Amino acid sequence: FDFFFPSLLIGRHSLSPLPFQYMTNMSDPLEEYMSDTELEYTVNKPKLNETFSNTVVLSNLPKVPASKVEKLTSVLKKLASKVGVIDDEVPFLMPLNEAEGKSHGFAFITYKESSDASRCAEALNSYQFDKSHKLSVVPYDKVRGFSKVSDTYVSPTPPPYKPQPDTNAWMRDPGQRDAFCIRQGHETEVHWADGLRDPVLDYDGKREKEQGIQWCSYKMEWSSKGSYLATIVPSKGVIIWGGKDYEKLGRFGHADVEHVSFSPCEGFLMTTSNKIDAKDAVKIHDVKTGKLIRAFPLYPADSFKGEPGEERPPPPFLWSYNDEYIARMGEGLISIYELPSMKLLDKKSLLTDGISEFQWSPADNILAYWAPEKGNSPAQVNLIEVPSRKRLRQKNLFQVSKVNMSWQDEGRFLGCKVLRHTKTKKTVYNNFELFRVHEEGIPVEMLDVKDAVFNFRWEPRGTRFAMVHAENKSATRANVSFYDMSKVVKKEEAGTKKKGKKIIEGQVLPELNLVTTLNDRQCSSLFWSPAGSVIVMASLGDSSSGSLEFFDVDQCETLAVREHYRATDVSWDPSGRMMATSVTQPLTGSFYKFQMDNGYMLWSFQGKQLYQQAYENFFQFKWRPRPTLLSREKREEVVSNLKKYEREFDKADKERARALYKEETREKRQLRKAFRDRMADLRAIYKDERKERVELNGYDSDDDNNYVVKTFETENILDTKDTIIESWP
Repeated sequence: FDFFFPSLLIGRHSLSPLPFQYMTNMSDPLEEYMSDTELEYTVNKPKLNETFSNTVVLSNLPKVPASKVEKLTSVLKKLASKVGVIDDEVPFLMPLNEAEGKSHGFAFITYKESSDASRCAEALNSYQFDKSHKLSVVPYDKVRGFSKVSDTYVSPTPPPYKPQPDTNAWMRDPGQRDAFCIRQGHETEVHWADGLRDPVLDYDGKREKEQGIQWCSYKMEWSSKGSYLATIVPSKGVIIWGGKDYEKLGRFGHADVEHVSFSPCEGFLMTTSNKIDAKDAVKIHDVKTGKLIRAFPLYPADSFKGEPGEERPPPPFLWSYNDEYIARMGEGLISIYELPSMKLLDKKSLLTDGISEFQWSPADNILAYWAPEKGNSPAQVNLIEVPSRKRLRQKNLFQVSKVNMSWQDEGRFLGCKVLRHTKTKKTVYNNFELFRVHEEGIPVEMLDVKDAVFNFRWEPRGTRFAMVHAENKSATRANVSFYDMSKVVKKEEAGTKKKGKKIIEGQVLPELNLVTTLNDRQCSSLFWSPAGSVIVMASLGDSSSGSLEFFDVDQCETLAVREHYRATDVSWDPSGRMMATSVTQPLTGSFYKFQMDNGYMLWSFQGKQLYQQAYENFFQFKWRPRPTLLSREKREEVVSNLKKYEREFDKADKERARALYKEETREKRQLRKAFRDRMADLRAIYKDERKERVELNGYDSDDDNNYVVKTFETENILDTKDTIIESWP
């Protein structure tokens, strides 16, 4: 009030005009305010977000009446909230068709983060909402783009064809060589090996080195059939390489990734980090498209992680043999997911009360799991068929401490090593439960073993198995026993009856029998050749001698006894021609106490050392897997007719040996040829100078008639010895 009327003073002060200058100064701001002229001003409005990247459109929903909209909304919000955090400030919108009194069959949902909206579009798209409705989830920005699509169809220009690298080119190697990959120092190298010559370098990341990048900085892993090589770069994720030149085929982002695993048919890839609190510690990817299918935390929800400082290892995801399923164990259940949708099979887990371990059959969709004793219930080993969930076999066990399961590689047998205890739990002993999975009724045979069992291994593609056992766990020397799940009827047994049927000589019976036992062996681990018959009994570990005994089970004879001091790993090449032993150090940590022993050796299957290489830092040695292309029956047919191919094989071996000999002697032959050419040149010069020599010497030095030959003989007695020989009387 005083401001607009400066000459008016209120209260006991008198009214008097103010100085003119004061009024002038005060009127300056009023002139602009009181003027009729339009003001010029700038308004700083917040930028309008027109992308709607947080919103998705859910379509193909059930069309429900208005009375059921609230219930359907609740179900959809509950489903969508599993993917991310919903923005409650933006209402969930499901438009209604007023004419029909039903919903239109679509809805809008908004998340707080755009990343959650993208995850929702990936995870819930094609989700089977009910029997008649499969959801379609599309980002709202993409839906808005549909309005800009022209009504006139224009055929797109196809991109130029770029042939993909042939990931099976290595299998057509003319020398039928096998490949292996090593991690040493800062290098990752792929080598060829054939057992006839030293390994040959195939690729060492030369292309990446020229670009100033590292193609592997942590671990490497071959795919299940050898088509891809996966290398881990923790800052980037997992990179897969393939083709003749090891071209980059894809990258799968995963921060701090530490482990990678391919499915048996190479259709899917699993990457894992050890972040306990991360919601995406385990990621399942599609190898061909590179798409992330689904992510999981390291531990299932509500699972027991162990006491602080003694965390239990997370339960692993296990693939089925044909890439149809992947499963993980939880508390009292097994969650089985269908591939590639990664949806829970039948929308519910398989209840397995007290489960401790499970394994897939390597040849069938059969799950084997065991659960310990609980209350009055005995321990159990169960075989479950998937997807029917039919219980094929159940074996009850009593007084059980632990069970270790092992499948034969063709899925024909399942061996369970059962550690039992007496009622007082002061004494423990072992027995084996052997399941004949492919026989009617899945019969089970029991084998009692009084000794402590250190190792148990099935023969690949065979019916035999071997075990290492000793009187006590601390024994430095052990026995190795070989058993066969089949028995061939001998001549003296022919004519007798088994289960009411007469048996004949040469007949194969499904009967467990002991093949042989080798006593007092320095052995802790067993390694069968992939071709069967030959097994290596090894003593591995920091304190071991690294003893290696090559044993032919068919002939029951030792082929060779060798040693690789402090060997930590033994692995056969896929063909069974060669075996590698290595001393490796952990990938983490800068110092290794046995660093001076680092490196690897290559051996023939008879135990002959073929190659040796030492490295200051050596981390991994892995053979490239080779897929099995022939059926079991076809392999048996080839083996039975092997003599027909002997000449062809011998000829190929001779040609290969000849080519190898030529390669090894190439430098010598070049030197010999150069020497002979030089001698020929000198003889020609010498012949051209003959006339000059005759004129100079007065005679021809090359004419033998110009010489007189005299022969002298000289005899020198070097030693004499007198021997008296007694005569006969």
